Amino acid sequence: MKNVIYNYYDILVDELNKSDNNYFFYFNNELFLFYLVLNDISVVENIYKYVIENNIECFNIVLNKEGNLFADVDKKKYVLLKVRGILKYEVKFDEFKYYPVNSNGVNWGNLWGERLDYYEVQIRELGIKYQTVLNSFGMFSGLAENAILYFNMTMEKFNDMDSSVGIVHNRVKYPCYLVDYYNPVNYVIDYSIRDIAEYIKSYVVSDDFDIDNVVVLINRMNLNNLMFNLLYARLLYPTFYFDIFQLNSILLLQESP
Repeated sequence: MKNVIYNYYDILVDELNKSDNNYFFYFNNELFLFYLVLNDISVVENIYKYVIENNIECFNIVLNKEGNLFADVDKKKYVLLKVRGILKYEVKFDEFKYYPVNSNGVNWGNLWGERLDYYEVQIRELGIKYQTVLNSFGMFSGLAENAILYFNMTMEKFNDMDSSVGIVHNRVKYPCYLVDYYNPVNYVIDYSIRDIAEYIKSYVVSDDFDIDNVVVLINRMNLNNLMFNLLYARLLYPTFYFDIFQLNSILLLQESP
């Protein structure tokens, strides 16, 4: 990987540290993160343009020596980020920032429905060898169908109300660390309640879970009926399960002849 970084960025790395699928190193006393892109490429490209034009606070994406965003490694795409601050600094919810965007939110009903159809195909073609996946899929697909129905009903009932759309995150976990929060590759444009919904879902399964804290977080946001019901729809959708399912389905496809 050191050779890849040198070939793309003309940076000689002395010591390279790996964390999951990502790499950290220091160069000229500055910390860099060589980060695997899991978000859609077109989304990353659009977000990059937006944060540059609007001076959004985030880690800087370092362009490669060809002036491109991405480095190709074994059919995967990476970006190089210049990091500021302490990677494991915990960003509390009251430190979350919101950058409004003049755009429509994502139609979660359509998106979740298309993904569910895709996952069902994967189950039929590959899941028969993996009984645990087969046993769990029905319950979580049922939750997803309820979330889709609730989202569609919400948009039909409250479509005349103001929605809040801006720069949010593909995923927010609890605890939320600076390395994830200010990573522009993790940014998306969507309804503002996306962050708090994903944060709560992660918090609920943590050892720190306290329902009173969840109530405080939601009350603090002062949501109208549309945004409150969108929050509920997002909470219903089992993001954590389908994230794992998607990663494992990729592995199953790689294993299949």
